Amino acid sequence: MRKVLLILCFLSGLNSFAQDDLLLHIDGKTIEISSDQEYDLPINGKMVKVKVSTKDTLLFDTDLFSFLYSKDYKVSSMKLAEGIEQVTIMTAEGSGLLIQKYSAMNPSMLNELMLNEVTKESINYGFEMKRENYSRKLISGQQIEISKAILTYKDETNIYEVASLGRKDEGILIMTMIMDENYSEQGRKLIDLMWDSLTYK
Repeated sequence: MRKVLLILCFLSGLNSFAQDDLLLHIDGKTIEISSDQEYDLPINGKMVKVKVSTKDTLLFDTDLFSFLYSKDYKVSSMKLAEGIEQVTIMTAEGSGLLIQKYSAMNPSMLNELMLNEVTKESINYGFEMKRENYSRKLISGQQIEISKAILTYKDETNIYEVASLGRKDEGILIMTMIMDENYSEQGRKLIDLMWDSLTYK
């Protein structure tokens, strides 16, 4: 489990710590600017104040699904294999979510496999696991079944949820991770926003 999380955190970190510089192109000239900072630029002989801002909540949109996320985080995208793409958003403490998009198979039978894969190392280490299953309705109308694993060891609690939706030869698999229940307020907000806005097309 920790190997998987280290990889996910590393991939997320590549985006999280990159400079947030933007390029502004005006009349054939390129100027580097930063988001939410005001600049005085000469336009037609006059000094004009220019500021570029981003929305607080951004939309990640594909042909199969979409969801909202906070501008404070970056989406990391990668191709895992032919027909499988993954998007990941992680907080600094390792909480967050990943969504895998399948274009050649229905992933609906992969819930238990994924949950077992991410929890087996912790269980071998000595974590105790409690299982809970529940369902929720997406804003796009589908009812989704969610498999939940709560892992505890001494004063540490990790929570994983896995769910999937699919039809013939396509679908999505969703996994959320809370790596420290006591210090994951931002992670919970990120996950809740995803669930509250997730649309399956």
